[in-house]
Amino acid sequence: MERVLITGANGFIGSNLCKYFLERSYEVYGLVRESSNLHFLENLPVRLVRGDLASPESIQLPDRIDYVIHAASVAAEKARKRMALRNIYEATVNLVRVLRERGIVPRRFIFISTNLVLGYKGANISEANPGSVKKSFWYIRAKEMSEEFLREQLRENGFPAIILRPAGVYGPNDRTVSMLVLHGIEKGAPVIVGHGNWILSFCYVENLCLACLLACQMKGENGKAYLVANGTDTTWRQLFTIFMQRLGRRQRMYTPVSLAYIVAFFMQLLHAVVPAFEAKVNFYRIHLITTNTSYDISETVRDLGYHPDEDTERQVNSIVDWYLAEKASGYLRTLMKVKR
Repeated sequence: MERVLITGANGFIGSNLCKYFLERSYEVYGLVRESSNLHFLENLPVRLVRGDLASPESIQLPDRIDYVIHAASVAAEKARKRMALRNIYEATVNLVRVLRERGIVPRRFIFISTNLVLGYKGANISEANPGSVKKSFWYIRAKEMSEEFLREQLRENGFPAIILRPAGVYGPNDRTVSMLVLHGIEKGAPVIVGHGNWILSFCYVENLCLACLLACQMKGENGKAYLVANGTDTTWRQLFTIFMQRLGRRQRMYTPVSLAYIVAFFMQLLHAVVPAFEAKVNFYRIHLITTNTSYDISETVRDLGYHPDEDTERQVNSIVDWYLAEKASGYLRTLMKVKR
């Protein structure tokens, strides 16, 4: 059996990767912290590797690893500088260092970056056609720094790294966005801003898993970055309408964009005064969902042989099924308390 090490294995993307690769007969090792919540790994035969990438000497790796999928990351685009550097760039450097020190040479190292490196607000965004990039966001800068570090390792040491840049990832186990949106819909929150017909680019988590699998099959070029998204773009209104239909809800009034910006202003002001308060709505997020954005995945299709699932309705239903199952089990209540 080929062995794959997945960092951040207990998280949204990591847990989906573990399940996906186990179903395809890989021997899966999952790197988790001692304090990690392992709920999403329950009943999965993952071989846990406990340790913290901030203290790589604590990590006990197996003697042989065929592939590494580095999914561990802070999941907040407006993360502060220290948090972003520690949990993205430094974590990547430390992981490569510990592999080298233990004499482990994977056939391929896959780094999960972000489409935001190329920006947003534009049609068919690509390396040759970048969008508007938020250079002030340390989340993006730390991802860029990690990408460049891996390219340096390839040039200097032949380190076999490949980079995947997914669009906004959604799917089961998504506690950061999907869970809060569905909870808001159940509470009657107006989730569609304006007319809601702006084009957005998403990546269903299984499509990202597929891209990782293809990279493990040695498709694509080392050192190159590939955009990963669904084959078809959708709109905020289309996506959230399916959510609402499944939950038996309907949005009768739509939030004007100007009002959304006012709400964001006061939330950000409150966050500045009380840092513990999380501004779930901010200027950037409103601008993101009220701007047409799409990405060109033609190189990913050509080089990796990537053919994504395009059934948006099935994808959305899988998220709602997960949400309702977690709600029925009582675990959702625990998650919401943690969020508050």
